[in-house]
Amino acid sequence: MLPRPPEIWGESLGEATPKVKKIFRLQERAVRILSRVDQHVSCRNLFKELNIFTLPSLYIREFVCKARINWGQMKQNEEIHDHSTRQKSDFHTQYCRTTLLKNNYENVGIKLFNKLPNELKKIGKPQEFKRRLQTFLRQHVFYSVDEYMAL
Repeated sequence: MLPRPPEIWGESLGEATPKVKKIFRLQERAVRILSRVDQHVSCRNLFKELNIFTLPSLYIREFVCKARINWGQMKQNEEIHDHSTRQKSDFHTQYCRTTLLKNNYENVGIKLFNKLPNELKKIGKPQEFKRRLQTFLRQHVFYSVDEYMAL
């Protein structure tokens, strides 16, 4: 069995713990200081201008890259069933009854990977994939994993 995601994030995929929220607020504060703007200014554009990942984007990047490394071991939905669905090219997640298994690295990584745009999913070379993923995450400043999952 693979280990769980870091305890800092919380029990569910999109749920951030109070520790994560505090760290993210400190990150926003640091970005405002670097940009010399007032505390009431939104940081979305500042993260983009300074080319800095948000804390949720770092989380997404790490889990998606772990899933990408295990690409050869994962099965696509079309390998599991013959139905022609929109998600047939997505990777299949294991059915799990417990939160412990739902939140292991493999399942979380697959769920996050499946939400990527198709042009990113199809990139074959690992280094090119990571570079394009980082560009994608810098262009779309995510303040939460739920925001990413709503794509």
